Amino acid sequence: MDTAQMTQYAKGRKCLDVGCGRDKIPGSTGIDIAVASEADIRHDLGVFPYPVESDAYDAIFCRNVIEHVPDVVKLMEEIHRAGRPGAEVFITTPHFSSVYSYQDPTHVRHLSYESLDYFTTDTRHSNFYTDRRFEMVERAVDFGKSFPFSTIARALFALSPRRYEKHFAFVFPANSLYFRLRVVK
Repeated sequence: MDTAQMTQYAKGRKCLDVGCGRDKIPGSTGIDIAVASEADIRHDLGVFPYPVESDAYDAIFCRNVIEHVPDVVKLMEEIHRAGRPGAEVFITTPHFSSVYSYQDPTHVRHLSYESLDYFTTDTRHSNFYTDRRFEMVERAVDFGKSFPFSTIARALFALSPRRYEKHFAFVFPANSLYFRLRVVK
């Protein structure tokens, strides 16, 4: 789901845009520390808790932010706290094999297709770092359009996401990850 689709989804819903930067989802409440951002709330996303209401939001957007936050567990706990039961959470981030994951000197982590499984129900990583739970609604990897390499990467990923990441990701890199989660309370 791209930003235009997220914007459409947000219409008529109470939304929080975490790390909104200069491209805040229209109608949402933006939270960001950057002075040049469109944030409604100025706050360092590495300082918890966030100054937002609990159980208040129908949708939470976290576009290219999770890789900047030092404590992902606390970030996910704050997203969970802010979301209403059943709230949709949209997260995008560079894939760990992407040059974009490494080129920004403010990135503090690199994520994979299974990274958010630690926060979801019914996976081999569930119930590990926190008791806050999400349901994985959908997730995807974007391979861009660098034919023929993106075609090869897509084919390897389709065979096995785990094997692709373990053996082929740095040979045929992905661009980005997309996750859509649902708050479970």
